[in-house]
Amino acid sequence: MNRPANTKGARRERDRRIRINAWASNHRDCALDTIRRMLAQPVATLMTLAVIGIALLLPALLYVAGSNLGQFTDRLEATNRLTVYLAPDISEQSISEIREALDNSELVGSLRFISSKQAAEDFARWSGLGDVLDSLADNPLPAAFVVQPTSADDGTLVSLQELLNGLSGVDQIQVDQRWLERLAGISRLIDRTVMTLVIILAFAVLFITGNSIRTLIANRQAEIRVMDLMGATRSYMARPFLYMGLWYGLFGGMAAWLLLQCMLLLLRESASTLLASYGPQYQLIGLGGIGAAALLLGSAGLGWLGAKLSVSRHLRALTRS
Repeated sequence: MNRPANTKGARRERDRRIRINAWASNHRDCALDTIRRMLAQPVATLMTLAVIGIALLLPALLYVAGSNLGQFTDRLEATNRLTVYLAPDISEQSISEIREALDNSELVGSLRFISSKQAAEDFARWSGLGDVLDSLADNPLPAAFVVQPTSADDGTLVSLQELLNGLSGVDQIQVDQRWLERLAGISRLIDRTVMTLVIILAFAVLFITGNSIRTLIANRQAEIRVMDLMGATRSYMARPFLYMGLWYGLFGGMAAWLLLQCMLLLLRESASTLLASYGPQYQLIGLGGIGAAALLLGSAGLGWLGAKLSVSRHLRALTRS
């Protein structure tokens, strides 16, 4: 009694597998056919990919610049300190009084004294101008205290500066954080610029891809009308163009990545030398795996979306409603 039901269930399962296999086979054929069509027109394909790649290169390049600049701003809190330069003729007693006042202050986290002699040795070592200093009758570099505050907020810095201004023998106070705050502002500006360019150039990629797909649709009008008369669905007719847009976006993203790698390769030596001059912990940072994946996936998505918008507009005019 259950045999007919089992037979119908098996038939439905077989039909479902056939439809899935046919659907997958059609997607595979469309993907391969669109690649073959791109290779059949290498000049037009390369021009389109080059335009997309250049459009995507600028935000990727700014992102890399922001990442390298972020190495400095990430250490902003650690380098938030004051350098207290002492008067050239200060006495040992005044130095001891300043040290005692800073040691007893709750605003000071750590304190380091640099004598005039040590400052000259450090300057000679880092600048290579030791002969110039030796030729001078007197050491022009003053003694200094390097003060690390207990907090990075501006209130602590202001209170600490007021304390130091009231001490005898203090010649100048330099807040070493200020230039890093400007650096952080530049980094934020770069981040916002990257986001703005991503939005603007995303529209550019959409327009480039959409225009390319529009041209392809115009060149295949007769084929589309024949498929429409044979009863093909609009999604079936649109599928090759969607894959074409996907490949345009993906390969355009690869072109942008290759251009970026070439630029980094040309700049690596000079950039690494510049960064190393600030310390061995600073290294030239590239796009990275996550950034490269985001670039490729984003460009592929933009290519598909551009094709989708173009197909939705132009294919409707060539098919029956």
